[in-house]
Amino acid sequence: MGGFWYARGRKPVVVGVQKPRRKLSPLSERTTAPMPPETEPPAVVPIPRDASRIPDAVAALRYRDFRLLLLGLFLALSGWWMMIVAQGWLVLELTDSASMVALVSATLSVPFLFLGPFAGVAADRLYRKHLLIATRSFVAAVMLLEGFLILAGWIEVWHMLVLGFLAGCAFAMDIPARQSLIPDTVPESTVANAVAINVSVFSITTIAGPLVGAVLLAAVGAMGCFMANGIGNIALAGAIAAMHIPRRQRTAQFDLKEEFVGGLQYVRQTSILILLLSTALVVTLAGRSWQQLAPVFVRDVFGAGETALGWLYTAAGVGAVGGALLLLSLSHVPRRAPIYLGALIVSFLAVIGFAWSPSLAIAAAFVLVAGFGLQVSEATAQTVILVETPEAVRGRVMSLWSLLWGLQPLGTLVAGIVADLANPHIAIGGGAVLALFALAALFGMQHRTLAAF
Repeated sequence: MGGFWYARGRKPVVVGVQKPRRKLSPLSERTTAPMPPETEPPAVVPIPRDASRIPDAVAALRYRDFRLLLLGLFLALSGWWMMIVAQGWLVLELTDSASMVALVSATLSVPFLFLGPFAGVAADRLYRKHLLIATRSFVAAVMLLEGFLILAGWIEVWHMLVLGFLAGCAFAMDIPARQSLIPDTVPESTVANAVAINVSVFSITTIAGPLVGAVLLAAVGAMGCFMANGIGNIALAGAIAAMHIPRRQRTAQFDLKEEFVGGLQYVRQTSILILLLSTALVVTLAGRSWQQLAPVFVRDVFGAGETALGWLYTAAGVGAVGGALLLLSLSHVPRRAPIYLGALIVSFLAVIGFAWSPSLAIAAAFVLVAGFGLQVSEATAQTVILVETPEAVRGRVMSLWSLLWGLQPLGTLVAGIVADLANPHIAIGGGAVLALFALAALFGMQHRTLAAF
């Protein structure tokens, strides 16, 4: 069986495959294990005839499939943020509990823990186009059903827990394949630019989604937000169906355990991946919990309503757009470590400032800075992973990246419990302080890898 690794002594050995066809970048030569081979050469993406009309700063937009993917993602992610605004507020109204808000949010992430290994292998072995159409269609059905339950007045918290878990299962299967899809839509030399543009679109949705979501929530209730999310996912499934994604030849039979272990083996021998995934774990546990507990701050700390919650999320989106624009202008910079490290420090300091803000306006300012820092750091890490990881194992590596989302409920639940037992300031701010100490220790141990990054 080809495409996975076995350890013999200190050097990895590739079993039953041909030699690599692709040359590693200087960064990979310094910090990674030898690249596992691809089953076939990378797909050649033709240069469109009207390429000269689109400036080099957004070169990835010259390619039709990438434009279709962006359009679908814009609609689906805008709907996602509308749903996030409505979900937290609805659960808080139904239960009046910060812990329950965190628990319902956790149901979207828990499936990543047990489906992550299979999702990565599926992204590498199955036809990604059909996999993504299926997952997004399923998410659309779940969101439309939840919207109907709200409209009919039948919605209960257990409905949200079950449906959130089902949607989370689909997301767990979707994310590794979707993130691995970007290099299939543009030439390899344009991947960094495509990731930067993709991040920019995501950032715009973090502004548009919460703003429209807050309006819908105040005007028609949570039902409108869930319905919009369902429609957005239908649009993304349609966009992917219209794309021309190449089929890759795979081994007909494979062992799930061995395939997943092969991906782990590659990561274990690639120091830059270890650093990026370890840092992402810290960010997942302590850097994002404020988003799930934002309704608690808005209602119980600042005494505001749904519109204020939408504006708070929008402030984070504005910061994220700024971060995405910065990355777009720096997509050709060879050394990313200073940007990455600085963005992480700034984002956690901003989360600490948010936790102890005396007013909603000051909290929004800190959230804006946090959104900027988190976007820059996470997008930089994702770019490096996509560029430095060969196609043959890209799905499995990205599944480890998305697997970290499955651990986010742990940090969110702890923060929710602390918020109920003590107060939300300690829950969010204290976690960010601990995260800074953890990052200092991590970068101290991995300083050589960071220096080559």
